Amino acid sequence: MTLPIIIVGAGGHAVVVADALLLTGARVLGFTDADPSRQGRMLCGLPVLGDDRILDGHTPESVQLANGIGGVGSRRGEPLRRDVQQRLAANGWTFVSVRHPSAVVSPFARVGDSAQLLAASVVQARADVGVGCIVNTAAVVEHDVELGSFVHVAPRALVCGGVSVGANCHLGAGAVVREGLRLGAYTVVGAGAVVIRDFGGGGALIGVPARLLEHSA
Repeated sequence: MTLPIIIVGAGGHAVVVADALLLTGARVLGFTDADPSRQGRMLCGLPVLGDDRILDGHTPESVQLANGIGGVGSRRGEPLRRDVQQRLAANGWTFVSVRHPSAVVSPFARVGDSAQLLAASVVQARADVGVGCIVNTAAVVEHDVELGSFVHVAPRALVCGGVSVGANCHLGAGAVVREGLRLGAYTVVGAGAVVIRDFGGGGALIGVPARLLEHSA
């Protein structure tokens, strides 16, 4: 029997995750969120149950979790989405994968545990989508692409063939990464940017063609 699901987080991304899960017929109990202003609300017909202490009333054998935290926020310089999921997983909780019914996924692609493939997303043959990744609305991951763990490919972003994207990267809405490139871990690609060169990671790329965002002292 498939276990019911609680979604961790109750922001915008969590609503999209809930919608995708409900469309697949999953039984979703509601959301958790640390923000008191969100607790007690109804989202997609489901309650925000409280903060993570709600999980104390369940066990990993009776309930699974879905990650409803988007891929941009950070805590102590580290991605909040990854941080929260790894903390809860270390306590025995399992995070489900999410695949919207309209997602197009090649049978020759590999999709890691707890990855989320949302409405009208495309994952082509021999692509490798890492653990905890988000391939968001209408985003395209082309053939032979490698996405490291917890990469977020935002709505309508295009990752061309043969690209390697390191862990914890964020590719903004409408961004394009040219074929065959390498992006190191913790790269942020701004919305609408076009990346035409390899990048070692740990910074933000903006513009057309994309350039490193320089921070003033």
